[in-house]
Amino acid sequence: MVKFFRKIRQKMLTENKFSKYLLYAIGEIILVVIGILIALSINNWNENKKERKEEYQALKSLHSEFIESRKRFNSNQGHNKYIFDGMRNLLKILDENRATENLADSIYINLNISSWSSATFEPSRGIINSLINSGKLNIVSNENLKVRLVQWNDEVINFQNWQRLAQDYKFTYLFPLISKATVLPSKIKIHDSDVEYNRNEEINDRDIDLSIVNSKEFYNYLNQCWVYSLTILEKEKDEQKSPGKKIRESLDNIIFLIEKELEKK
Repeated sequence: MVKFFRKIRQKMLTENKFSKYLLYAIGEIILVVIGILIALSINNWNENKKERKEEYQALKSLHSEFIESRKRFNSNQGHNKYIFDGMRNLLKILDENRATENLADSIYINLNISSWSSATFEPSRGIINSLINSGKLNIVSNENLKVRLVQWNDEVINFQNWQRLAQDYKFTYLFPLISKATVLPSKIKIHDSDVEYNRNEEINDRDIDLSIVNSKEFYNYLNQCWVYSLTILEKEKDEQKSPGKKIRESLDNIIFLIEKELEKK
């Protein structure tokens, strides 16, 4: 093909047909440019197709990861709510001046529940961290989803900090008073399958120092622990959006956006 065009050019030059040669040369240049543009267009199409395939696989992996994180969050909220309900029950008893021997069993049970360790939310973050660290998060074409994914880690860290603050406060101030007020149930008896555990017997054998439970110090520390719970637990009526509420909304919104993008693929 190259020899063919070369012969035409040489023939035009020998015949002194310069104007025709010039038009031919321009046409040849245009054809070359068109060929280059077509090649670039095909290459861009192939690259775009490759990126969309990578995006689809990333979105599928992210969807599985955030579904798992939502399950963990639900479990985390359930565990912490059980503990904070114990604190709330104690506060109700104290607010109503009913911390007497008549309610000793209930007080003992809720003191035990209130002493439990709160769980820290640990979402699954392998995929999202891999995409961010490798710089491949840009393959996500939905800008709204991309922004939410970038913000996710900061929201998790903020929520975890609130959880640790609540946990540290409780074990620094409230737990020592609970330890002085009563002897908590044996964890070995509860969790060791080789040891027979009788919950009612444990409760009946309890001895509570109600003077500690009724003290201003105990009430104030317990009350503050309950305040911290409001930042961790998601509330239906939460105008200021607690960290717990923000985590719930972020999880739901990210999963919703990912599913919408997957439907388009």
